[in-house]
Amino acid sequence: MSSERNVDVFAALILVLSIIGIILMATQYFASLYTGSYYYHSCLDCTYATGGDLAAQIIMLIFLVVQIVIVINDLLPNKFIQKDLDKFGLLLAGCTVLLAIIGLATFGIAYEAYEWWPDTGFYGGIIAGILNTILFFLKSKNK
Repeated sequence: MSSERNVDVFAALILVLSIIGIILMATQYFASLYTGSYYYHSCLDCTYATGGDLAAQIIMLIFLVVQIVIVINDLLPNKFIQKDLDKFGLLLAGCTVLLAIIGLATFGIAYEAYEWWPDTGFYGGIIAGILNTILFFLKSKNK
């Protein structure tokens, strides 16, 4: 007899989306602005990042890493954390969305005199947060 283990599709999707979100947030600009003659950007190592959006980016990355740990725990045959962490993952995913909005708002408030816009890092973080929120919800309802 072969013992087949069903892979949780929701957990696998959360893992992939979190990794993509981390890569986009770590390598791309979070927001950008145009002063009339030059383009400036906010990212993890950019000089025009404000304290609010830089803090939001770092916390979002931490939240996405914790979501990865939660789903890796679910995907392993021998879990290293025995508790059900789906609701905690749902909370972290929702907070990721909230932090992306807060980070963009702080950037926009700081540079309101200029033309500014969200960039790839913002979209990577907020889309990963929204989709992970939906997937954690479906994952918890599917049990």
